[in-house]
Amino acid sequence: MADAQAEVLAFFDEWKPTLANMMASMEKRFTDQTVWENVGISKTTGFAEAKDFMDGFAQMYPIESGEVIVHHVASSGNVVLTERTDNFRDKGGRLIISLKLMGVFEMDGDKIISWRDYFDTAKGFG
Repeated sequence: MADAQAEVLAFFDEWKPTLANMMASMEKRFTDQTVWENVGISKTTGFAEAKDFMDGFAQMYPIESGEVIVHHVASSGNVVLTERTDNFRDKGGRLIISLKLMGVFEMDGDKIISWRDYFDTAKGFG
């Protein structure tokens, strides 16, 4: 079985260099039952719902690329905790969203069973 922590870090690395890469990585790693929750904002099941969420998000914010900076990571078995900053840039490379958050991943090999991100929703994006 794949190392859960290594798979999560690989997932983040696959987000580069474009939003299309990020979406391809999500499609590869999500199953039809994968639950992705941005706590307090959205909850999706499966890649199709996640893609719909990201399409709507990209309409509000002209995201072209995503970068994940992992500050701390810890794991036990198939559960991985991450403290990180997710930065999203437009086509010109300008930073348009920077989210500081905590994430919880439950993995099955290289597949994401569930992914929950926690951040200050009162602060908004940007």
